[in-house]
Amino acid sequence: MLKSLRGFWGNSLRYSWPAYLIVVGVFAFGIITGAMGVKGIPFEQAQELTTYLEQFLQQAGMMEVDNTGALRDVMYNDLVLILEVYLLGLTVIGIPVMLGIIFTRGFVLGYCVAFLTNSKSLQGMALTCAAILPQNIILVPALLMGGVASLCFALLLVKRFYNSKTVIWPSFVIYSGLMCLVLAVSAGAGLVEVYLTPLLVKLTAAYLL
Repeated sequence: MLKSLRGFWGNSLRYSWPAYLIVVGVFAFGIITGAMGVKGIPFEQAQELTTYLEQFLQQAGMMEVDNTGALRDVMYNDLVLILEVYLLGLTVIGIPVMLGIIFTRGFVLGYCVAFLTNSKSLQGMALTCAAILPQNIILVPALLMGGVASLCFALLLVKRFYNSKTVIWPSFVIYSGLMCLVLAVSAGAGLVEVYLTPLLVKLTAAYLL
C-alpha cells in the first residue's frame, strides 16, 4: 500500500509538477503579501487590534466554546471551501477564481501570523503555535492538493477542447475521489480546530499571563 501511494505521488509530481508549482507559488505569494500588509496598518488601527488581542488573552482562560455549534460552522465553512475548489475545477474559466481562493487563504494566514508575531513577539509566536498552527498544518496541505487536482482537471478540459478524442471520465472519477479525500482531511482539521485548538489557546493564555 505504501509503495503504491509512493508511486502515485511520484507519477503525480513527474507529470503535474507545473500545477504544483503554480498552486504552491500562489499560496506562498499570498502569505508574503499578507505578511507585508501588516506593515501598512494605520497606527490607530494597529493599537485597537493590539488592545483587542490583550483583552482576548485575559479572557481566554474563561472562554467557553459551544463545541456542537462551532463544529457545525467549521465543517460547513470547510465544505463550502473544498466544494468551491472542486466545482471550479470542472470549468476552464474557474481557474483564476480557484487560484484567487488559494491566494486569499495564504494572505489571511500570513497576515494573522505576521500581526501576532509583530505585536507580541515571542508571546505572539506562542499564540500562533496554539491558535493557528494545529488545524492549518492539516488543512493547508489538503487545500493545496485540492487546488492542484482542480487545476490539472481544468487543464485536461482545455486539452479536450482542442482534441475531442481526449478521454475525460477516468480522470473525472479520480479527481472526484481525490476531492472526497481532501474533504475528509479538512473534516479532521475541523475537529482539531474545535476540540484541540481552544484547549491549547487556554493553556497558552494562562502561561503568558
